[in-house]
Amino acid sequence: MVKKDYPFEKVVEESMEDASEEDFLKIKKLLNEESVKYTKAYILRMLNTKESLRKVFLAVIKNNPSRVSEICEYSLIQKQNVYTLLNQLVSLGLVKRVFVNDIVSGKVKKNLILKKFNQWTKNMPENTRRYYLSKTSYWEVSEFGKKFVVKAYEFDHKFKEKK
Repeated sequence: MVKKDYPFEKVVEESMEDASEEDFLKIKKLLNEESVKYTKAYILRMLNTKESLRKVFLAVIKNNPSRVSEICEYSLIQKQNVYTLLNQLVSLGLVKRVFVNDIVSGKVKKNLILKKFNQWTKNMPENTRRYYLSKTSYWEVSEFGKKFVVKAYEFDHKFKEKK
């Protein structure tokens, strides 16, 4: 089999030599920064059009900080869907997750979460309490998310008025 020489291959090879490892890392960093940041307009549109996302966000606001069971109870959304919606809120930067174990070990300073956890587990046997200590996390509104609290509330009331 004879290899044919295409002019396009030479152009591609020449342009490929111009890209350095430094250029690659620079572009990779720019793409990662772009994917993390969402515009305020996009976040507002998401909160306005996605009722379930808005309900979960409002549940986190109401019980801030809150466990998933509290969010499910307030939003009336099934647990597996709540986890998906919470991860969307995290990717938007509106909510963050804090593990109780990190607070007890001193990695994170959140006295309110520790107080709520202790109140929730005060009547539990020690083994059960330790189990929940390793598994429980709380969700709270981030500093960035606090900017969207009023709008989310207004969107929810507009939606209820339409019904």
